[in-house]
Amino acid sequence: MKYMNSILCSIVAIIVLSGGATFAQDKKMNMKPMPKGEMDMASMHKDGHHALMMAYHHNAVAFTRALWETSSDGTIENIDMARAAFAEIKRSIEKMDEIHKMHMSTMGKMDSAMMEKMKPMMEKMEAEKAAVKGHLQALESALNSSSPSAQEIEMHAATLLMKLEKMGMPEKKMEME
Repeated sequence: MKYMNSILCSIVAIIVLSGGATFAQDKKMNMKPMPKGEMDMASMHKDGHHALMMAYHHNAVAFTRALWETSSDGTIENIDMARAAFAEIKRSIEKMDEIHKMHMSTMGKMDSAMMEKMKPMMEKMEAEKAAVKGHLQALESALNSSSPSAQEIEMHAATLLMKLEKMGMPEKKMEME
């Protein structure tokens, strides 16, 4: 259970740190620029926490891609290598969670107006974290079974890769601006 909570917190951190600017610019949400002193996503992206979190995020993406590629032909030649790739995915997500917790402990308490503004984004992040958690659990079960199914591993790895890459998209968008 602690593992799953750490995964969920990691996912929240990724989305908050890399997706906040996108949500702030979303015209559908009709959000006005925040007054000085409130949460500034641009400065948050320059923070060391974000840089380290994104390094672990890229690591998780790379190992998820490697796991997916090893199972994409319908067989797994070396199950030990697939398990090692999964261990690195899991470790990276756990590290992202640790960084998120450290970062959140340095932030001041947010007022109720700020929490209300962030509610739609937080709900979306919770849904994404739950989906990632489900695929991580499924991958772990598949890899730890006595006869791992390459098709099952491929399916969950591909979906997990898609979700992790989607989480990294706001960062890429910001770099292009």
